[in-house]
Amino acid sequence: MDSMTEKNEQENGHKARERAMAQGRNASLEKRLMSAQQIAMMKEPLPQSIAQLKARKIIYPGMKDREVLDTFRRLRTKLLQISNGENFILMLTPVAPGSGASFSATNLAAAFALDDTKTALVVDCNLRNPVQHKRFGVGGKRDLIGLTDYIENPETLDPEGWSVDDIIYPTGIKRVSLVPVGKRREASLEYVASAHMEAFFAEIRDRYPDRFIFVDAPSLAESPDAMVLADLVDMVVLCVGHGKSTRSEIAQIAAEFGNEKLAGVIFTEGNS
Repeated sequence: MDSMTEKNEQENGHKARERAMAQGRNASLEKRLMSAQQIAMMKEPLPQSIAQLKARKIIYPGMKDREVLDTFRRLRTKLLQISNGENFILMLTPVAPGSGASFSATNLAAAFALDDTKTALVVDCNLRNPVQHKRFGVGGKRDLIGLTDYIENPETLDPEGWSVDDIIYPTGIKRVSLVPVGKRREASLEYVASAHMEAFFAEIRDRYPDRFIFVDAPSLAESPDAMVLADLVDMVVLCVGHGKSTRSEIAQIAAEFGNEKLAGVIFTEGNS
């Protein structure tokens, strides 16, 4: 009886190992296929047309609404003065949801990229309500591999994991790239508070001295993620939608980040 039990255990162990190996092969194949898709996506897309930029509310040279264009150019100048011309990571967070943080992140990136000596990278860290892939029109309706996938399984820990290059997408705007949220969006605080997130920011900052990074973060009213992310960035800008927040609410949120981090406040018409 003991001999039969031992034989059954050996057979079960062998089958379990075979299943594990098969799963590993399938995962590796899936990774290679997805990586091939990423490489295809990384090919520079056609430039966005003026009609597309208008529809997506993204600034561009020669646009008729000079006031909006010049506003973002002035913001660019101010931020460069604060940073002494050095590249930086800037987080934009709304005081209240729907106060224009995503709109401002997109257009600040576009404003920096108007200078052909600078590149811009938008990182969508609004894990619960990501919009940057839609704003830029990247990936269509597909779920893109992005930040959370990288954090969960970085290449530094596993050769089959994701590299930073795997999750950076061209946008059709010269010198502007995007890191979308990714497929996994549960337990957002665990992602943003991880050591892998810190390593990600360090790598994207240090890789290119001409790269300026804009982090689209949720409001503190929606999630504590912004407070955690603030420790990983150089500067924070609050976005205030017209009629959405009182002075006391703005002051309270500003105090949460402190004078050392807070670079300023942008008042918007409440675009998303």
